[in-house]
Amino acid sequence: MSAATFTTNLGQLTERLGTTLLTLEAGRAQAARPVSTVVLHDPLDPPEITQDAIVLAVAVATDDDLADLVRQAGEARAAALIVRESLPVSREVAASAEQYQVSLFGLVRGASWVQVATLLISALNLGPSGAEQGANDPARDLFTLADSVSALLGAPVTIEDRSSRVVAFSANQLGTDEARRLTILGLQVPEVYSNHQRTQGVFPLIYGSERPIFLAKPAPDTMPRVAMRIAAGDEVLGSIWAVTPEPFDAERELRMIEAAQVVGLAMLRARVSADAAERVAESLGMMLLDGGSSAREAAQQLGFERSPACVLVLGPLQDEDEIRTVSDTQRAAAALRMHLRSVHPRAIAIPMGGLVYAVVPLRSADEHAVAAVERLATEFVGRLDTSTEFCAGLGDVVSDVSGLSLSRRNAEATLRVLRSRPERVGRAARFADVQIDALMFRIGDLLDADGVTLDGPLIVLREYDASHRTELVATLRAWLEHFGDVLAASREVHIHKNTFRYRLERIEEITGADLRDPDTRFGLLLQLRLEALVPSN
Repeated sequence: MSAATFTTNLGQLTERLGTTLLTLEAGRAQAARPVSTVVLHDPLDPPEITQDAIVLAVAVATDDDLADLVRQAGEARAAALIVRESLPVSREVAASAEQYQVSLFGLVRGASWVQVATLLISALNLGPSGAEQGANDPARDLFTLADSVSALLGAPVTIEDRSSRVVAFSANQLGTDEARRLTILGLQVPEVYSNHQRTQGVFPLIYGSERPIFLAKPAPDTMPRVAMRIAAGDEVLGSIWAVTPEPFDAERELRMIEAAQVVGLAMLRARVSADAAERVAESLGMMLLDGGSSAREAAQQLGFERSPACVLVLGPLQDEDEIRTVSDTQRAAAALRMHLRSVHPRAIAIPMGGLVYAVVPLRSADEHAVAAVERLATEFVGRLDTSTEFCAGLGDVVSDVSGLSLSRRNAEATLRVLRSRPERVGRAARFADVQIDALMFRIGDLLDADGVTLDGPLIVLREYDASHRTELVATLRAWLEHFGDVLAASREVHIHKNTFRYRLERIEEITGADLRDPDTRFGLLLQLRLEALVPSN
């Protein structure tokens, strides 16, 4: 269960849930006792009980188990323990609760543990004015719910929409398989699995049932799962998937049904919140990327106006299938947000113009910080599980966010180089590593904008090659790239050194160029570089 920064006390929490749900069974009320988090206790996989926590004793069924849990909670200095009212509280347990200063509450029969956990977590995230904190993050409640459902069911879970995109997943990874790992990494069920499920009619089976469905082999090389549809009224929103070796018993089935109802309401709420949050994020992101005073205003709202920052641009390596590329870019944007959140929580990522832009604030502008962002980008594009291959360009770090427009241009230039020469540059790079190629593109753009057509000896030589079926341009390129080393250049083009020297003489005769002149050599090599990088010129 996710921890929340303490903003309330035990009295406020119990008042929020009301006496219809909770009854003090033992220990003191401790109304002023601060509360920091909610912990779902599973005796088969005991979680860490932290100070000032509320512990939900979901699977505690005997007096001995309860006595042990009260002692554990007390030693960890937890604030309270909630059990089912059907579980009797002995004198020994009551004395232990008093001794360890743990408030022991009974939860009314019929109440859903998921709903109780959700109410408590929601209350923990209320500020002094009662306004919910972090409401701009619609995924928070769903990830919290995923952890809650996982604890209740005793199984790792994913929450997916109808397109098999991952909406949230539980932190528990024990006893899972490669399919779940790939699903979480890409925030999407890999096609090899989802296609199999579609051809086998798995989704109509799940969506048409009001009860959980056990799938002994949901796809090749996967562990069994129990799936439950998520619906709001007549609309099916998605499904919950739990990794489990055997079907659920009646109690766990009921828990999953209750959980699906709560998750359905949360998904509807997240849909509305996400639309608003996405608009806000896009607005702030565009302000940052524009640089200047607007970037300072946006950075101030995001809490990093005094931090150095850089721009990371993610884009498809090739635009082969436009529809698939657009879909994969949206998935990549969502995955990048998730990836950045764990390392750079103040970073912001938005899709724009067929690319994904991320502004990453840094603690410092030193080499270590920049290298860390480059490693993050390299690992991300390497692990991204989409049909479309992506690459990432990293712009220069700017000490003031007003200069982010420059970092953006550098990142875009880097991405352009990566897409043109992936076999040489790789899938992720900094601007500093590709400056020369980026400069070649810039020169080519300027020539094109001014309507300048490159002419001179190289054009004459190409025409001669075309009409005489010779390879004088290749000879010239090899000689220039090997700095006039005839032996090395002749080996590259697979001819004798004397033949190579004869060709150089013919090049000078045909073009009138003086290959001994350094400016002539530089001009020819520059033109060859431009043609290789920007063929249109």
